[in-house]
Amino acid sequence: MKCLVFSDSHSYYYNMSRALSLHRDAEIVFFLGDGLSDIDYVSRDLPNAKFLAVRGNCDMRRLALGVLCEKTEMIEIIGKRIVYTHGDLYGAKYGTAGLEKLALEKDADIVLYGHTHIPATEYISDYEKPFYLFNPGCIGSSSGTYGILTLTEGAEPLFSHGSFL
Repeated sequence: MKCLVFSDSHSYYYNMSRALSLHRDAEIVFFLGDGLSDIDYVSRDLPNAKFLAVRGNCDMRRLALGVLCEKTEMIEIIGKRIVYTHGDLYGAKYGTAGLEKLALEKDADIVLYGHTHIPATEYISDYEKPFYLFNPGCIGSSSGTYGILTLTEGAEPLFSHGSFL
């Protein structure tokens, strides 16, 4: 299953539309905040995908896609427990300790986060149950970066980044 991961569009949703047109086979689209109103516009570009969103520190509105958006959510997909958040509540700009704590509290396999505007993929194996931290970067800039998460039953998740450099 192919998932696209976006964060920090900041009212510049053009790159999200571009990425959706390149990845028409995406089944799930995660939006990790800071531009929550943008997701309503681009959800029309890929009507068969499931869109999931959380609020960021710059999001004044709380509604997107017709639902109330929280700061952190969790979903299980193909046996993987995925926590998704903007990252501001967990000190993402200052390191991964808060995100690691979140992963342990939620028994997560994957934590998706944004806020830093810097793409990152980390495998954390320091704990009894290892997990991944994945940041798509910032879609709302001229070089716009985004994440691609591929989930397959019985296999490790695959992470990659796309950009418009």
